[in-house]
Amino acid sequence: MRSGDVAMRTSKNKIFDVHVFVIGLAVTVLLVAYSAYLSTEALKRDAEHIAEVYSARTEGLLSDLFHKTDILEAIVLSNGGKISEAGFNNVAKSLFDGSGIRAIQYLPEGVVKYCYPIKGNEAVLGDNIFKNPKRRYDALLAFNTKSTALSGPYSLTQGGFGLVARNPIFFTEPGGQEKFLGFSVIILDLPVALDPIMLKELPEYGYNYRLYCQDENGKDLTIVQSDIVNAVKPVSSSIQVPNHVWTLDLFPANGWFEWKKIAEEALFGLLISFLLAVIFKQKAEQARVLYRFAYTDELTGLFNRRWLNEQIENRLNASVKVPFVIFYFDLNRFKQVNDEYGHFLGDALLRDFAVRLRSVFGESAFLIRIGGDEFGVLADLGEDYLQQVAFYKQQLADNLKSALVTNDIVLNYSVSIGWAQFPQDGSSYDSLLKVADERMYEDKRLHYAVDETDIK
Repeated sequence: MRSGDVAMRTSKNKIFDVHVFVIGLAVTVLLVAYSAYLSTEALKRDAEHIAEVYSARTEGLLSDLFHKTDILEAIVLSNGGKISEAGFNNVAKSLFDGSGIRAIQYLPEGVVKYCYPIKGNEAVLGDNIFKNPKRRYDALLAFNTKSTALSGPYSLTQGGFGLVARNPIFFTEPGGQEKFLGFSVIILDLPVALDPIMLKELPEYGYNYRLYCQDENGKDLTIVQSDIVNAVKPVSSSIQVPNHVWTLDLFPANGWFEWKKIAEEALFGLLISFLLAVIFKQKAEQARVLYRFAYTDELTGLFNRRWLNEQIENRLNASVKVPFVIFYFDLNRFKQVNDEYGHFLGDALLRDFAVRLRSVFGESAFLIRIGGDEFGVLADLGEDYLQQVAFYKQQLADNLKSALVTNDIVLNYSVSIGWAQFPQDGSSYDSLLKVADERMYEDKRLHYAVDETDIK
């Protein structure tokens, strides 16, 4: 407050600095958000690595299973394209050593001739896949590319899916011509055939999963998935299989955001912000108290003589000199009040006059208790400062017409007023105070035609 009541310039009774707390809170939000981002990115990198590992496992497993058709192909070629049923059964039985293998077949010129096991598969014998509308496309793909082609996965009536891998067998004749002998085929049960990959262990590591491909209509077909699939964006890894691409999606069981960690960091940041705000408030309060003791009057709460000295020196040393006026007030016959009524009433009189100064000068000036019953006002007045000086003197005289009433004592009092204007009346603190003091005593003599010894 410009009035100089420093003791009243404290903030509302708060135990912490709101601005510091808000800044700390904003910093906490930014740091927690950045930490959450880093944590999420780390989780995604870990998930991507795990997805790649399991994708590689899947590719490796399927490659090993499809390789069984290469063994049957080699035996057929070694026998000039012929193999007996007993020979086929012996080979197929030796290849039938993994879980999820549904059947192994040999299809000379595309016609199912042998199937192991035969039980339950009798109906497929004699089927020409080049004439089967459901199998013709994949058979021709294998024939034309001379490489293994897949059919499916397709749904099985007993549940799960079937996956057919057809390996075309070509015999190179002495003249260099290649002759198509047929297909060596392996049929897998999904997802049983994928058990060695151990996808089911993923939830133990905090991940749910989904393995899928696209069916013949271009729609996603889920091959196997965990019991729960999160409604969050997964990380995906591609699995290359003959003439198809499968996809493995991993979902973090608890989501990408570690809410517990975020809450702990936010709570910690909130606590730090609060503690910093409390510390800043305490430091500010200590600074305010030190400032009050150094620059204010304990009795009235106004600025003191030390403050006035420094303030005037600062103004005088400023690069741009701004005119100002110093008012100098002295309470008339204050010593008589102290002697007759005691210091208690004298202190009440000083506080009362400080209040009256505030009411006259308001927020437009700095109020000072210079010492004892001497007061000052530092004001920035315009070019018509003489008129303004006269105005304030009259305002104060009118204000003092009402008596001070305290403890049933009615006390009328008056003041003598002096003033000095910078730069007309002086260019230093001492010279200005001297002029103001002289004018104050001149004013006192005008009101009291008595000896100077009685003036106080």
